[in-house]
Amino acid sequence: MDRIRLRSIQSSEFRDPRRFLVEIRKLETRVAVSDLSSRAKQLRTKSLKEWRETRDAALFCYGMGQRIGQPVFLSRGESQDYDFIATWVVQGTQHFAPVQLKEVVPADLNATASIESVIRSLTKYVDSADLTVAIHLNQQVRFDPRMVVVPALPIAALWIFGSTSPDQSEWGLWGNFLEEPEGTRFAYPV
Repeated sequence: MDRIRLRSIQSSEFRDPRRFLVEIRKLETRVAVSDLSSRAKQLRTKSLKEWRETRDAALFCYGMGQRIGQPVFLSRGESQDYDFIATWVVQGTQHFAPVQLKEVVPADLNATASIESVIRSLTKYVDSADLTVAIHLNQQVRFDPRMVVVPALPIAALWIFGSTSPDQSEWGLWGNFLEEPEGTRFAYPV
């Protein structure tokens, strides 16, 4: 990561994803019984896109925090090649990771959406050696991480996360698919 980019990132305001997820869950519970459209309830309108992406970023960071056993904070702020920055501290050293969010959208939005097609689309990246890609598997499908085929990609890491229960109380995080992937289960924070 070059010095100019690192200075810009270090001056960002980082937030606890757990707090955000707890608060948005309260809102989701009220919205679920409202008369809003299903697109609004799923945060699928243009005006709600930022909230959906922030929720996805928070879920990914919270899951990573559960995996490594310490908080992973996030700072929203889109750049040319990332949607947010994740940060964590190991033995007194603060680490930063620019993260690009991708999504395998629900089948009712695109019946042909798949993990494979999202991964194939990543071959377009050319100068992204420090970029982490996090794919939200937002479909009710059987997922076997051993079946994921990943071509050579010019990125730092590839992760997949998604709900493992119909009520979205349980989640899974799988990766890094550029190394030896492992899975981690975690509960949505309450």
